[in-house]
Amino acid sequence: MASTPWIEGAILLKRLSAVIGGAIVILSLSYFVNESGYLLSTGFPGLADIIIIVSILGALLSGIALLAELPNSLRVRFRRVSVRRNPEKVYGFGTIVAIGIGATLGSPLFILIPLNVVQYQIASIGSLVLATILSLLMAKIYGRNYVFTSKNNLDSVGGPGFLKAATGKNSFRYFLSRFSMAVGNTALAAYSAIVFVLFDFEVLPGILSGYGITGLASQFFLYLIAALFVGWFILNSVFESRFIRLIGRIQVIFTGILVVILVLNSVRLGAVNSWNFSGILSTVNLPGGNLPYALLINTAYLYLLFFGFQEIQAMEREALEKSSIPVLSWIKKDFTLEKTKYIPLAMIITVVVASLVNIFYALAAYTAHQSLSALQSVQIPALYLAREELGLGFESSMAVAFLLATFTTFVPAFLAASRHISSLAEDGFMPQWLSRVSWIFVLVSIGLLSIAGEGFLVNVTDFMVLVSLGMISLSAIWLVKGKSALGSDFLPVLVGIACFGAVAGIYLRDPSVAVFGSLAILIAYLLFDVFELGSMGVELFLGIFNLVLYTFLTIYSHGFVSQNFFLFKMLGIQPLSPNVLAEIMVLASALLLANYVVNIRLRSRKELLSQFAPQ
Repeated sequence: MASTPWIEGAILLKRLSAVIGGAIVILSLSYFVNESGYLLSTGFPGLADIIIIVSILGALLSGIALLAELPNSLRVRFRRVSVRRNPEKVYGFGTIVAIGIGATLGSPLFILIPLNVVQYQIASIGSLVLATILSLLMAKIYGRNYVFTSKNNLDSVGGPGFLKAATGKNSFRYFLSRFSMAVGNTALAAYSAIVFVLFDFEVLPGILSGYGITGLASQFFLYLIAALFVGWFILNSVFESRFIRLIGRIQVIFTGILVVILVLNSVRLGAVNSWNFSGILSTVNLPGGNLPYALLINTAYLYLLFFGFQEIQAMEREALEKSSIPVLSWIKKDFTLEKTKYIPLAMIITVVVASLVNIFYALAAYTAHQSLSALQSVQIPALYLAREELGLGFESSMAVAFLLATFTTFVPAFLAASRHISSLAEDGFMPQWLSRVSWIFVLVSIGLLSIAGEGFLVNVTDFMVLVSLGMISLSAIWLVKGKSALGSDFLPVLVGIACFGAVAGIYLRDPSVAVFGSLAILIAYLLFDVFELGSMGVELFLGIFNLVLYTFLTIYSHGFVSQNFFLFKMLGIQPLSPNVLAEIMVLASALLLANYVVNIRLRSRKELLSQFAPQ
């Protein structure tokens, strides 16, 4: 069908809407960062503050809705290399355990544990033990849920899948769990990216100089490491299905080397000072001045080190139906376990091994008795400890371990976030096109979250993941639905309460994270309601919603007294005025309503059916 001026105008409108929508998303996120910093510095928000926050949320959703018009206006679609719907089953018990341990022993270990154990002594060790217990109970629930869903032919890949099986894909409980996991994994990927850049360009040159490698040779080595990191990311994210066997074997090698280095360095580090634990029982510097309070907030903080076992559940489709078990298969020839038995076992073993390594290293790090101020002044405390106590060679080995941990943390976190977004799109909560470009969406989100800094990202990851895990724990009760019972309801309730209690601990440690997390939950609820309206319903709703917010913005004045976000400084927006936000609301509303009118005409005439087809 030949193009008409009206058709060309519709295409131009949608492309313009997408470009402006992208700018609105960036500006609204900028406003949010700036305004949240202002609110946290002034105390309880007033009516004008609440209106500003809601308006920022409306602008963000409007920008996303306008961005959704982009695929409808392009004749060429950019897609990720296609992944088979039924991936090849190649992973056995040993490979799955290795991948689970590698995803759990991540780069945060090298930064959080040395600082935490020196600062909080026995409370730090106690928190690691409590986090281990919580993870073991959670892994047990995951295993029970998986066995139940598998026997009842319910699709439940990934933890939120249990909620989908229990409550249906149109449930807000499922949506919140999936959305929270997406945000949490994106924050973890952003954290891993930040610490990798710090290591590669700030820490590694010092290590290389110890071996006499400087100048161009040093620069070549740094960029080579960065290229390997990018290459590993591309191999996993783009060509995963094609090289699935190779990726599994490399993961086993990476994890084996990582565990060996951590254990050997822990043994040597503790032996230097004859495992001197003097002062470890001190409670003088504990937050709140008492051990129970310190355990509450510290366990929530350190839980980031433990939830990697969930990656095993996400690999269920790639797992063999039956697998041999190392050692047991050597003792009893041809001994194998079915998938419903060895996957739950693999999750338990992952938690046990990773926890033992974490606790053992924490104890060894404490025996060094380094000053807290010295550890806080360096980028990666674990490398500093190795060099000060053991020498350059041990620091180099820990640098290798850190790289491997980063490789085995960033990619799984990125892929998990991408899969969660894709699942929401496939379930109809987001535009279908987003399932094909979810990896780009996650990459952009990582870039935006990276601005917040490492400490903020650690707490955000913990907050969102713990919220999701609390819901997933309770899914063990909701799954029954009159079928054969999973067992006592006590364990799911206990673990669910523990997860939500840990969330409260994060608030006590960092209220700003609780504000961000609570807003994320509110955004999730609003998104859930809005997406149920359909794409055209969203445009109409947000178009009117923005006009209402514009009215309130003009009635209730609000002045920005801070300028925390770099983008505002770069653009020279001074002073920060709600008038700019109000103008954004009007512009977004006009574009949304225009697209709504155009889409009604397009739907009735179906004139774009051939125009928008890929050519």
